[in-house]
Amino acid sequence: MQITILTARMMWERAINMSSRLWLGGLLLISLLIITPKQQIPYQFVSFTVLFPAVFLLTDWSSSAARKSMMFITTRGTGRKQVRTAEWLFPSLAGAVISSIAVFTVSAPPPWQFWVAASLIATSFSLILLMTEQHLKYAGRAVLYLMWLAQITGFRQTGRVTDFLLFTGYPAAVLIADPVAGSPHPDSYVLASLVIMFLAASTYVYLLKRNS
Repeated sequence: MQITILTARMMWERAINMSSRLWLGGLLLISLLIITPKQQIPYQFVSFTVLFPAVFLLTDWSSSAARKSMMFITTRGTGRKQVRTAEWLFPSLAGAVISSIAVFTVSAPPPWQFWVAASLIATSFSLILLMTEQHLKYAGRAVLYLMWLAQITGFRQTGRVTDFLLFTGYPAAVLIADPVAGSPHPDSYVLASLVIMFLAASTYVYLLKRNS
């Protein structure tokens, strides 16, 4: 447990002390404000709070000196497992907590589906970003960024397959879902979040076993 906490602390201190992370956060926020249709900005901002902790903490973390030092001093026992757990758990918890506060600016109270979808997507996105940083660094970043851009360009629930492919927008989709108007029911996004979580976790475990 101590190693998990120490890893999380090192991730936070490393990120907060890098000016590039602050610039990255500002750039993404400006992009959201410029590209997103005005009426959708509050909802997309909530989805942004789900995802950004992972971007803030995990970008370049896998190749950092801080992580290498943690893996070096935990060569035995369960230490490395605790480091790997902290890598996805800390960003996931941060995304779930921050979005749980931000959501009250647009929905009070939010539908119960939001809590489930936000937590699952925060965890899934952390795992996916962690894997792409380790195995498909720049290609993975590009795909995730393009997915996010497609989401914020004009998010509307139409029942099409693309609504479910843009999983980064599930938290916002739950908040603005209106089955009466023909959009998918919020429960659909809960089920889709479970599927994304299962796929992300399964792939992560597979890669760990393959590289061990």
